[in-house]
Amino acid sequence: MLIVEVIRQAWTALVTHRFRAGLTMLGISWGIVTVVVLLAYGQGFHRALQRGFQNAFSQGTVVIWGGQTSTQAGGERAGRRIWLKDGDVEALRELGSLKYVSPEFLESMQIGYGTRQTTAGVRGVSPEYAVMRSEAAEVGRFINAEDVESRRRVAFLGTEVARRLFSNIPPVGETIEIRGLAFEVVGVLADKVQISNYFYPDKLSVYIPHTVVRQIWHQDYVDDIVVQTLTAEGHAPAMKQVRELLAERHRFDPADERALRINDALEGTTMLSGMATGLLLVLGFIGALTLLIGGVGVMNIMLVSVNERTREIGLRKALGARRRQILLQFLLEALAITFLGGLLGILISWGVVTLAGPRPFVGTLFGDAGGETDIHLRLSTGILLAASGILGFTGLVSGVWPAIRASRLDPIEALRYE
Repeated sequence: MLIVEVIRQAWTALVTHRFRAGLTMLGISWGIVTVVVLLAYGQGFHRALQRGFQNAFSQGTVVIWGGQTSTQAGGERAGRRIWLKDGDVEALRELGSLKYVSPEFLESMQIGYGTRQTTAGVRGVSPEYAVMRSEAAEVGRFINAEDVESRRRVAFLGTEVARRLFSNIPPVGETIEIRGLAFEVVGVLADKVQISNYFYPDKLSVYIPHTVVRQIWHQDYVDDIVVQTLTAEGHAPAMKQVRELLAERHRFDPADERALRINDALEGTTMLSGMATGLLLVLGFIGALTLLIGGVGVMNIMLVSVNERTREIGLRKALGARRRQILLQFLLEALAITFLGGLLGILISWGVVTLAGPRPFVGTLFGDAGGETDIHLRLSTGILLAASGILGFTGLVSGVWPAIRASRLDPIEALRYE
C-alpha cells in the first residue's frame, strides 16, 4: 500500500499545479514530435533508396566486365586487356554456387517503327536476365528460352522506347527495325525507377536474345556477364570461385583486382544502408537533443516544486516519511509529466505523419510518376520503441536531481523555511 500512497500523492501534486504541469508537458510533446517525425523521415529515406536500387538489381546480382591486368601471371605481361567470351558464360553456368548467369551485349542503336525513329540501348541477353535485373513486363512477356534457342528476332521494349515509337498504339505484336532487321515486339517493361545503372536506363533499352546479336554486330566477346549467387550467406565464397575460374581461363592472378571490374549489388545495398543508417542516427540525435531541452524544462519545474513544498517535505519527514519515499514521489511526478507529454506527442506525431503523406524524393529526378520511390512516413514499432527509450531516459534525467534534492532536505531546516 505504500507505493500506492506515493503514487496518489504524486498525482495530487500534479493536479494541484495542472497549468504549470501542462505547459511543461507541451515542451515534452514538441520534443517527442521532433524525434518521431525525424526518425520516420529517416526510415522513409532508407526505404526509398532501397526501392530505387532494387529496381535495378535483385539481391545477389553481380555485373562482371573484363578489365586490365596490373600484375604478371601465367607467363603473361601486365597491362593486358581481359575480354570475356561465350565460353566464360558456359563455364560459369557449371558452378553450383550461381543461380543465374547471362551474357550481355551492349550497343547504342537507332530503333525504327514506320516513320518514327529513336535511339536506345540494345541489350542482347538471356531469359534469366529478367530476374536478375528486375525486368517485369507490363504487357506481354520477356524473351524466353525458346526465343534464344531458335534465334527468334523478338524484342522486349523499355517503357520510354515504347512510348516514343508507339504513343498510344499497343506495341505487342508490332514490328520494329534494328539495323534494317525486323523484330517482333513481345512485351513492354513495367514503369520503374532505378537509381543504379551502367548503360542506358532500362526504360530506354531494348532487349533481344543474345543468340541473335551475332546477326546485328559481329564481335567474338561479350560486353559483360551478369550472375546471381544462390544465397546471401554464400555470396562471398561464390564470387571468389567466379574470380578464380575466370583467372584460370584468362591466365591472370585471382588477387589482381584490376583484371575484372565488378558491380556487386550486395555491396551497393550495404553502402546505401550505411548512408541511410548514418542519416537516421543524425536525425535521431537532433530529435533527442530537442527532447532533452524539454527535459530541462521538467527539471526546472520540479526544482521550483521542491522549493514551494519545502515545509511540506519537512513536515512529512518529521512525521516519519523516509528519504526513499520522498525521492520516489518527486521522481514519479517528473516521470508522469514526461510520459503524459510523450503520449500527447505521439498522438500529434501520428496526425502530422498522416497529414504529411508521401514526400517526393528521387522519383522527381528519374520520372517516377507513380511515386514508387517517394519518402513514405510511417510510425513503425522500431520508431515508437526508440522514442519511448529516449523519453524514459529524459524523464529519469530530469527527475533524479530534484528528487534527490527533496529527499536530502533536513526536516528541521525545512520546517523553518519561509
